[in-house]
Amino acid sequence: MQADKKITVVFETSVLAGEHSSRGIGTYARLLLEHLEGISEIEVHKSSTMSKTDTIKPDIIHYPFFDLYFDTLPINPFKNKVVTVHDVIPLIFPEYYKAGIKGKLRLKKQKLALRSAAAVITDSQASKADIIKHLRIPEHKIHVVYLAANPSLRAQDEDIIKRVKYKNKLPDKYILYVGDINYNKNIPQLIKMMKFIEDESVTLVCLGRNFTPQEIPEWQWIETQLALSDVSDRVVFLNNVLTESLDELGAIYTGAQLYIQPSLYEGFGLPVLEAMQCRTPVVCSRNSSLLEVGGEHVVFSEPTAEDFAAKVAEVLSWSKTRRDTFIREAYKWSQNFSWDKTAQETATVYKKVLKLNHEKSE
Repeated sequence: MQADKKITVVFETSVLAGEHSSRGIGTYARLLLEHLEGISEIEVHKSSTMSKTDTIKPDIIHYPFFDLYFDTLPINPFKNKVVTVHDVIPLIFPEYYKAGIKGKLRLKKQKLALRSAAAVITDSQASKADIIKHLRIPEHKIHVVYLAANPSLRAQDEDIIKRVKYKNKLPDKYILYVGDINYNKNIPQLIKMMKFIEDESVTLVCLGRNFTPQEIPEWQWIETQLALSDVSDRVVFLNNVLTESLDELGAIYTGAQLYIQPSLYEGFGLPVLEAMQCRTPVVCSRNSSLLEVGGEHVVFSEPTAEDFAAKVAEVLSWSKTRRDTFIREAYKWSQNFSWDKTAQETATVYKKVLKLNHEKSE
């Protein structure tokens, strides 16, 4: 390939439509695409804007989302496919992510399609190990490219925080969780934590569109734990805050006493960086990719209600000097992650694929 020739990339954008668009995978695709378009060596074409009459011959096709149990990756002979696999959590906890007969059949097809990929991008070393173990992808094909918080998400000033608290009926002192309610998120232990927190002026705020009554096991676990722990009056569910409303989201992060990531397992754990970027201290489960994302700048906990409560109490007891120092160092750590870097490292994967295939053809 000529050194001055641009790399033509077709970027699969179906993940930007429908329910995926507001989830983490939609955010990933949107921000990566935006920053890839800023790299002069790359010429990006969105699959959604291409017609059947287009005569583009791409060097790379990038599929930014891989679903284990749905047909997100076609089996085709194109040799320069790059696929992002964020995690394989359903295969780590199969008893809680039932695939069914059709899902198992699709998983076989998805595995077959993935093995024909020239490269797999994933979010963490933890996910890389999982992909090797559960999907049998050779290690040399897998490239770890870290994500980053949205650069437009930032700490907000006191006036905005007060306005957002009033709008959402938030208490003065709260612990924040942002995310979904899937099994791996460990929400029942998070709720149970509240009965061990002695300061009754502290409330738990859970933000996410799935924190709403629904006929699924995950919500039933939440309702059961609320009743068992008798903490319904100390837990607030926010399901109407749009994650793209960055000033509002930033104010909710900034206004929290601390952020907590209670997960049993994560492929990355983006809210940890979001909280750091909004200058809010983080308590975080000691497992999986969270060890990589948190570094030395979170308070690690075992993923149990009792240990969460102990670590939360520790953070709440900090002096202003201790808190300010911790927040400052964590913010600096969060700035090691950037979407410019994510895009540049993704472009490096494209180049490696093309170089390898060029060498094979010689």
